[in-house]
Amino acid sequence: MAIRMPRIIQARKILKWSLSNGGSTPASMDIPKGYFAIYVGEQEKKRFVVPVSILSEPRFQELLH
Repeated sequence: MAIRMPRIIQARKILKWSLSNGGSTPASMDIPKGYFAIYVGEQEKKRFVVPVSILSEPRFQELLH
């Protein structure tokens, strides 16, 4: 099982950036600690809240790619 560390590190940086820029917004307050929000779609975005631990899963990394 190969884990692409640069992608995980990049995802963490994006997560930290998004929390620091909008951490006090109502949408971010409903995300429990240890989870993050993912928006999927081009025109009509759908929001999913998933655990941070899923970042190390190869199938999830394939979806992100």
